[in-house]
Amino acid sequence: MIFLVCIIAYLLLLAVVGGVKSRDVKSQADFAVAGRSLSPWIMVCTMLAVWIGTGSIVGNAEQTYETGMAAFLIPLGAFFGMILLSLIASRARSIEASSVPEIIERRFGHVARTLALISLVIAYMVIVSYQFNAGGAVLEVITGNRAPVTVQAGDPLSRGQLVKGRLMFRPDKDWMGETSLTVSDAEPVGDAARSFPFVIRVVEAKDYATTKRELVTARGGLAERWAEEEVESVRDELRDARNTAPVKRNSFTRLRFDGETLADGSYVIQTLPEHGTLELLEPILTARTATIIAAVFIIAYTACAGLMSLAYMDIITGTVIMVTMVVAFPIYWFQAGGWEGIEAAYAAMGDRPQHMQLWGVYSPTDLINYILPVFLLVLGDANQYQRIFASRNASGARIAVTVMIFVALAIELLIIACAWVAGSMTPDPENGAYILIYAARHYLALPLGCLFMVTVVAIIVSTANSFLHVPATTVINDLYLSYINPQASQKRIIAMSRIMVVVFGVIGYLVTLAFAETTGFFQKALYAFTIYGASVTPALVAAIVWPRATKAGAITSILAGTVISLVWSEAAWLHRLLPSWISGLDAVLPALLASVSCLVVVSLLTTNKKAGATSRSNPA
Repeated sequence: MIFLVCIIAYLLLLAVVGGVKSRDVKSQADFAVAGRSLSPWIMVCTMLAVWIGTGSIVGNAEQTYETGMAAFLIPLGAFFGMILLSLIASRARSIEASSVPEIIERRFGHVARTLALISLVIAYMVIVSYQFNAGGAVLEVITGNRAPVTVQAGDPLSRGQLVKGRLMFRPDKDWMGETSLTVSDAEPVGDAARSFPFVIRVVEAKDYATTKRELVTARGGLAERWAEEEVESVRDELRDARNTAPVKRNSFTRLRFDGETLADGSYVIQTLPEHGTLELLEPILTARTATIIAAVFIIAYTACAGLMSLAYMDIITGTVIMVTMVVAFPIYWFQAGGWEGIEAAYAAMGDRPQHMQLWGVYSPTDLINYILPVFLLVLGDANQYQRIFASRNASGARIAVTVMIFVALAIELLIIACAWVAGSMTPDPENGAYILIYAARHYLALPLGCLFMVTVVAIIVSTANSFLHVPATTVINDLYLSYINPQASQKRIIAMSRIMVVVFGVIGYLVTLAFAETTGFFQKALYAFTIYGASVTPALVAAIVWPRATKAGAITSILAGTVISLVWSEAAWLHRLLPSWISGLDAVLPALLASVSCLVVVSLLTTNKKAGATSRSNPA
């Protein structure tokens, strides 16, 4: 309860800041770019708060829990992106624009601006959606679970309960061996109800790692066979292998059924395990309800005062992020027993033999898929440019971005380090998806745990506010004021800006419903980064630094990046037509190559054509 009280107190503080700063909003410039009044220090804090978001504190931490030390390579994309951004920051600030599409329009016309706006809205709605999910996850974790309920034969269960590990099995005291349970469709499909067995192997603690490793190896081999042969018998074997779990003697395990074989619907317990008890462990606040609560607060706060309130809120958030991460890491390190303790813990888990390796875990394809989207986003992120536009002057923008290179890298690495160490103390994968949230509650002293939890909430709220604010103000600036009501009063513009925040907030919530439950925060982040980075970033950078880029080149570049990002990600049939070494790539590399190729080739062709037409009309 104390964690919830601290978070509510922090949110009330934000509400006060937002209310006070809302009185300073007198114009569209105040709402969109904070009146171009931000000092370098405020810029560093607000840029850090918007960059170190859910993709880092939840997504990268989740990936670290899955892969271990290799995740330290992921921030390389942000590092190199920040370096290049620092080189063009002063030039971008000198343009005196209010949005990224506005920069693109000044060079390439209104068609390019409209296409950039569409790509921005698509990508940012995905990002906003998983910020809502992350806010809901925090509320779900800190409110905890209800008291376990013993499950009896015939009891109904939902697909979510089966897939998310809500069923918990406790073997009889000192008993070892193999037991099982079976669930079946509550309503038969066709002639008979389908049955789904789950096998549980209770072993000695010393044999647990070996047993788990054997199961993981068996699943991997069956998955390869299923990919190659695609026959029903192999699929059934793979399902049965996934529906098998080891448990240590006198311990417990969460039962997670294979989600690929369970359709949405209701199920019943057909048979119970013979040597243990089966319990249902449900959260006090469901993920969906918690997400709605988080979304409502984020939408309301963003609509309050725009960037004026966000920037000053981020002074607190940015400072707290830096202090908390620096303090938390050594505490986790000593609790885990240092290097030797971490190594021993991961070895005992059985299914994480590579968690102590930096190299060799990720293939070259993985590194491209993980690093390139982040690089492209930070280089073209409309949030960062909006902060640059809000700087007092060009020199202040350059100083702030230069400092951010090192501050952002340090915090990203500390987040991954904390997740890696905390993961060694957290064997239950149910807690791995939100490892830093779980660790703050269970491994830190109460005062620091509260501060860390507040930091996580601050990061989520700040990032969600920013990614919700940008599309709203961009639509007002690049659509409403350009085509619908160019003569609108400042009062009318601010009112419409707030309405658009609410509209996009609702859209962002609807997007949360579109993703599968099994899609993690890391995958959602890469999906959004790819759409935006491959479509908008090349044209944006060209608008700032490449004089030979043309309108036709920019338009085809944005179209190619957007279309290929979406088709490559969504069209499964396409991957079956391609060689395996190509189909294994995520959308980012094909989309970027197409986008940059169109930009360069079409620009050079249209430039030469224009030059030729000029020379013919003006003979020597």
